[in-house]
Amino acid sequence: MKQKIPFFITAFLEGMAVLVIELAGARALAPYFGTSLYVWTAQITATLLFLALGYGLGGRLSRRELPLALPSVFLGAGVWLLLFPFWRVQVLGAAAAAAGIAAGSFLAGSFLYGPPLLCMGAVSPLLIQRLQRGAYGGSAAGGIFFTNTLGGLAGGWLCALALVPHFRLGMVLGGTGAALVVLASAWSWRERNVKYAAVATPLAALLLLAAAPGAKTHFNAGGLQLDLLYSQPAPSGLIQVLKVTGGGSLTLLLDGVIQGGMHVESGLPVYNNLEYMANLSWRFHPRAKTALLLGLGSGALARQLHARGMRVEAVEIEPEIIKVSRKFFRLPAEVTVHNTDARTFINSERPGYDLILVNVFAGEAIPWHLMTRESLVRMKALLNPGGRLVVSTVTSAPGTSPGLELLESGLCEVFGSAMVFTKKAEGTGGQPVNACLIAGENLKINDGRGYPGRILPELEADCRETAATGRPARHTRAPSTDDLGSLDYEDAALRLEFRKSVMAMLGPELLGS
Repeated sequence: MKQKIPFFITAFLEGMAVLVIELAGARALAPYFGTSLYVWTAQITATLLFLALGYGLGGRLSRRELPLALPSVFLGAGVWLLLFPFWRVQVLGAAAAAAGIAAGSFLAGSFLYGPPLLCMGAVSPLLIQRLQRGAYGGSAAGGIFFTNTLGGLAGGWLCALALVPHFRLGMVLGGTGAALVVLASAWSWRERNVKYAAVATPLAALLLLAAAPGAKTHFNAGGLQLDLLYSQPAPSGLIQVLKVTGGGSLTLLLDGVIQGGMHVESGLPVYNNLEYMANLSWRFHPRAKTALLLGLGSGALARQLHARGMRVEAVEIEPEIIKVSRKFFRLPAEVTVHNTDARTFINSERPGYDLILVNVFAGEAIPWHLMTRESLVRMKALLNPGGRLVVSTVTSAPGTSPGLELLESGLCEVFGSAMVFTKKAEGTGGQPVNACLIAGENLKINDGRGYPGRILPELEADCRETAATGRPARHTRAPSTDDLGSLDYEDAALRLEFRKSVMAMLGPELLGS
């Protein structure tokens, strides 16, 4: 039994490595392609494809009984992953520019992670070939796959709880590569002719990992000089805080998507979608005293509402976002933040809010499960009589898209009436624009005079123009439900345009930092 222990340890570590590559790899794709169902499908498809090819490769190699086959596949996977920090930005940037979200993420994932996954797929057949003796082939296969699967479970939780939240993705994947090189050396040590190489190879791998390019803190993006004040991988995505060099504004990004920003001197929001929500919520409910925010972002909207004398609560699933909003964006201590999922919160909370404001984005879109009929019914139940639901989303110029139609239909069916406001776009139609929807009974909008909030002068005209675009929401189709939610699919073309605009504005280097 003792001689089998190295085999099972190897299978366990191989299973861990596969899950780390899959999960950390998907996180590396997110700033370039988002986190939609298309991206996860492309990543899972690439993973299964190359593992299947690896199983076939391992089966062929096991017939030839090559002594160095097992260390060679570990070495190949390790070296490829060690190169990840060096070519990540170039590969992801090129794939994002040349193909769409689904095809681009599949191509990038196939190139960056396909070869090491192929090598990992070959490990189990090679281990089984070394373990099996006569009639014990089935027992050897069962033991290897059992241990391999346990390693995958451990690798998944290790990646989610320890690696991604605390280490740069380049270090996670490069470090995984270095570990695989060490494993290759351990298996090749018994071969007399390669003992010196078995010692030298891990040292070379560690030197290569140490030479990986470090994180930059200064960038030129969108014609602006930007300082990167904070960059931290987290379970929800890559969190970054940017400051215009020599300027007076801060911006919060999550996987390249703007979550809010603040004028440093005044503390006011610098992005119009937040001002739309703040301004329109007052125009439709000027006597509101309590507000619930689903999605905290930078905290700029919460700060605006708090400054108007309202009692404000926010729901935010990502603890790092809460820390950043307090540290960089001066979120008032009086704003209560619930660290949980928004849908979980509304399912268990009691009524008592005059306003519910939804500003939640998973990548470039609202999470589909927050906009189903069942979710909207729960939001309505939490509102006081005369309360208003305010939703921020993205649509196509001049103000319509399949996803927006789906959302309008859901609001009309649940609330009875809703209004749609969209930013006026310049140039041709089709580009992404901000939209704000207001739902509730007996909707009436005031003329905006006497607004108690403060607003940056450069955003005042924009808010007035957007308020003038209001139209009744239209009930044109069956809304999404928990059982059949198609919001992820509806605006695929819009998502592509959105990601293209993010890439054009920020550039691949900043997104890869």
